[in-house]
Amino acid sequence: MEISLSTDIDSISWEELARLFELAPLGKKRDPKKVEIAFRNSLLRVFAFHGETLVGAGRALSDGVWRAAIYDVAVLPKYQGKGIGSMIIRHLVDSAKVDVIMLYAVPGKSKFYERFGFRKMATAMAITPNEDEARKRGLIE
Repeated sequence: MEISLSTDIDSISWEELARLFELAPLGKKRDPKKVEIAFRNSLLRVFAFHGETLVGAGRALSDGVWRAAIYDVAVLPKYQGKGIGSMIIRHLVDSAKVDVIMLYAVPGKSKFYERFGFRKMATAMAITPNEDEARKRGLIE
């Protein structure tokens, strides 16, 4: 299976990407307009295609010097386990060129990211719009 990576943000269907996040699953249904804003405001972004089909994506915020944070790494379920998530992570990590890269991951996926050198942080904290829901999903203590 040939997978190609692209950073061309202008060729993306935001509805298709929002649907990918829902199917991956990467949480609740997302508004395509907000998905577009998030990706356009990210310094780094990458999209994985099988032919013309969008099968994966990821993005990172960065100051370009010291810190970057990776978000929204997702692959369609039928394409998971084929190395596409690894391609996305490697692209984002290699492109970041900073001292420290943090990662926001779905609970239960830590082992996948540990293969790339990511380790759990003892000092990360978050403010969320719905603490009960975040606690239920295992995002906060």
